Amino acid sequence: MRSFEFNTFEEAYPQLIKALLEEGEEVSPRGMLTREISPVGITIKDPTKHAITHPVRKLNYGFMVGELLWMLRGKNEVESIAHYNKQWLKYSDDGMTLNGSYGQRIFNWDAGNRDIEFKNEDEYSITRGMASKAITVNQFEAAYQQLKADPDTRQATIVIFDPYKDYRETKDKPCTNLMRFTIRNGKLNMMVCMRSNDIFYGFPYDVYNFTMMQEIMAGKLGVAVGKYTHVVDSLHIYQEHFEIGRQLIDTPYITTPAIIDARISNEDVEVELARVMNVEVVTRKTADIVNIDVITKMLSSIQNEYWRSISAVIATYNLKKAKRSNDDLDILRAYITNEFKGLL
Repeated sequence: MRSFEFNTFEEAYPQLIKALLEEGEEVSPRGMLTREISPVGITIKDPTKHAITHPVRKLNYGFMVGELLWMLRGKNEVESIAHYNKQWLKYSDDGMTLNGSYGQRIFNWDAGNRDIEFKNEDEYSITRGMASKAITVNQFEAAYQQLKADPDTRQATIVIFDPYKDYRETKDKPCTNLMRFTIRNGKLNMMVCMRSNDIFYGFPYDVYNFTMMQEIMAGKLGVAVGKYTHVVDSLHIYQEHFEIGRQLIDTPYITTPAIIDARISNEDVEVELARVMNVEVVTRKTADIVNIDVITKMLSSIQNEYWRSISAVIATYNLKKAKRSNDDLDILRAYITNEFKGLL
């Protein structure tokens, strides 16, 4: 396995692209030329600055935040995520849902129908038996309970790959297979295992989403954020990105450390994230008519500065898409104080 270790994602990104272009083997899955290193292990010592902000790689930060919130809802509907990136419509088998939705599999895993033992009793009789019931599992909460009960556990695992759904014909086969959490030396470490990861399109968004989940879990547990490890069987770059990849490597830029804590305590996380979700829904659905004061009031109610900032990111994106005035956009941008400041 080719192993890498970096302090931050921003340090890692150009070096990973350089390694792919210089060391990668040429392979052409589905007839598309790529340079690939397989397998790869990437460890980031400080993943708390989640977003890659390299000036050559102009990312869609509204989509980045929108995808995170879509995952956290635990749904598989395509409409709301397609609002931020229409490409997702191409991957829907039925035009309404996405087979490989990470959020549904993490927070609402479909375990199918299971036989559940029941017992009914009243003053006259007791009835026992078995009944078939549709079961869903919140794997994120289950992993939290494992870690809370035993901080040294090796069992806090979230499975993404579903053989029943993913070996059949579908346009949306998840690239991620599983996630693991461990607490060591008072810090929450996370490992993500992927079958495939495109360094240009997929990697920047994936690591943002996964490390934000690491922050949420660390906050619930009341521990510090530790290292993040990204294991990929096929890390690759497509031929269409070879040239811009070289430009990225040759363009130095100054990175700044993260200074805002994104952790939220277990007592506050549900309410706080609900406030964030409300900003996203209101601005997505009524961006053309909502009063700016309504949005600023909603933003001000969010206590955690990092989450308030990304709520302002999504609000700014939605109002800009609705062609609202620059004055309105500037009011919202003033709430962005994390790594997204100055990017929108």
